[in-house]
Amino acid sequence: MTNPFRAGFIAILGRPNVGKSTLLNRIIGKKISITSSKPQTTRHRLLGIRTTDECQMIFIDTPGVHLGSKRYINQVLNKTAANALAGVDITLLMITAEGWKEEDYHALKLATQEKARVILLINKIDKLKDKNRLLPLIESSSQLYDFMAIIPLSASNGDNVESLLKILPEGLPESPLLFPEGQMTDKGARFIVSETIREKLFRQLHREIPYALAVEIQQFELSDTLLRADVIVWVEKESQKGIIIGKKGEKLRSVGKSAREDLESYFDRKVYLQLWVKVRENWSDDVVMLRSIGYIEEE
Repeated sequence: MTNPFRAGFIAILGRPNVGKSTLLNRIIGKKISITSSKPQTTRHRLLGIRTTDECQMIFIDTPGVHLGSKRYINQVLNKTAANALAGVDITLLMITAEGWKEEDYHALKLATQEKARVILLINKIDKLKDKNRLLPLIESSSQLYDFMAIIPLSASNGDNVESLLKILPEGLPESPLLFPEGQMTDKGARFIVSETIREKLFRQLHREIPYALAVEIQQFELSDTLLRADVIVWVEKESQKGIIIGKKGEKLRSVGKSAREDLESYFDRKVYLQLWVKVRENWSDDVVMLRSIGYIEEE
């Protein structure tokens, strides 16, 4: 007899910059969630779908859980992460091999408030010089909660990710396909374009600038041979606008070129991007603005 087909939802939870989006991209096998070395790169609840002959695993990449910020956008991101846990079958709680931080304990509290089984992932083991430090960390972590499993891994190079994928079906219910076979994400082309541009801005800018910007698609056209988008990059100060544009527009052109190359590879067609930078003071505390660019999910 063959095993019954299983399908269900798996949330990836953790503080900013622990590697959640990198893990999702590794599992799905295609870049659907943007990454950078800066915390709080992810701002949306994002579904990534992996379908095999035995199961369909629907992963939810969440914004990083963080403490201390008073900006309204940070409250929205924390709420988005918490809401993503409702109704999932498994929560993957991710920390790093450096050990537990204050925000990790907050994420653990969120994860254990739900009925889902929780797997602890200890990421970035490739950066750990002394692997003997893992055993005490695993032991101390096991005292915090009755985890379904504790798995050390490296999302960036794939170490031990297959071990995770082997045990995940055990925690999923028997179910038919929840999404069509072959679908890898629930996000459309406009979202992929805006997030790709935002990733390039995050990677090329320094200090506080990335956290003061948002990307909004104004006009969008997608055909069999061409993708065309008119895009506004919103910032909060005139000085930030100048930094993003750069001397004689060089910085903005560089961002557009890098984004276009990635998007042409992703969509397998010619891409034309037109980018503008505009100022809207305190947009990150503006409820109407946050809703219009998709950061606030409709209830």
